[in-house]
Amino acid sequence: MNTNLKNARIGILLISIFLFLNSCNSNENTKEKKLELELKQKELELKERELNLQEKEVNKSNTDDNQRNEINTTKRNKKELRYLYHANGRLIGYFDDGTIVGCPRCDFMRINILALFKEKVMGTYEVQNDGSLLINNSEREFPNYNDDNGWALIDFKWYEKVPQY
Repeated sequence: MNTNLKNARIGILLISIFLFLNSCNSNENTKEKKLELELKQKELELKERELNLQEKEVNKSNTDDNQRNEINTTKRNKKELRYLYHANGRLIGYFDDGTIVGCPRCDFMRINILALFKEKVMGTYEVQNDGSLLINNSEREFPNYNDDNGWALIDFKWYEKVPQY
């Protein structure tokens, strides 16, 4: 887009120079020709202003897009997985903001874990003093890796290596 604007400016300047030289070489310096030349000069100035405004709008929209992308990236990175449970083809992610997200038919794979970040929240939890999780103020879970019950991530620490399929 910027090269088109530059080419248009160059074309406008060449036309104005050509018109100016053409009018200087002619012997007929009538009032009509002077008025016509002034009008064309004003028209060229208006076109140049218009091109400058378009260029500023393009730059502003590019800046706005970059800012939106930065905001979206920071929003995505703010939520972190704190606990992860997997068993029988399902995943349950407990995030650091106190939300729980589940996927009932997801195997323990990297791509499915990443998909948890986009899933709908299905509940909340709180970490109790004894390390248990109080889920929706009614159920309790006791994350413990030694029990071999499917806890892959406990309090941000990975206990199983995630397959990379």
